[in-house]
Amino acid sequence: MLKILDEKVLKTDDEIEEQYKDCKYLTIIDSYDKIADNDGYLYCVSTSDESFNELIEERDRLEDAGKICVLGGSYNNGGAVGVQYEYKEQ
Repeated sequence: MLKILDEKVLKTDDEIEEQYKDCKYLTIIDSYDKIADNDGYLYCVSTSDESFNELIEERDRLEDAGKICVLGGSYNNGGAVGVQYEYKEQ
């Protein structure tokens, strides 16, 4: 489910991830110079991977309106980056 919050309070990534565990979220930042600060205005939260496409559509809509968006978080349904495989010695 996608929850539109449009918060006006600046939050860090850690604060958002603590409040919304196992979710992806979209924040809006003031400028590209602040992208490394790891904080922004929480716009929406995707609570499951079924709503990921809606999250991307919101990001695209906001970017088309001139907003600078940052996608963060994780659904934690795998917990690893990249391809996992098992190797068995023969």
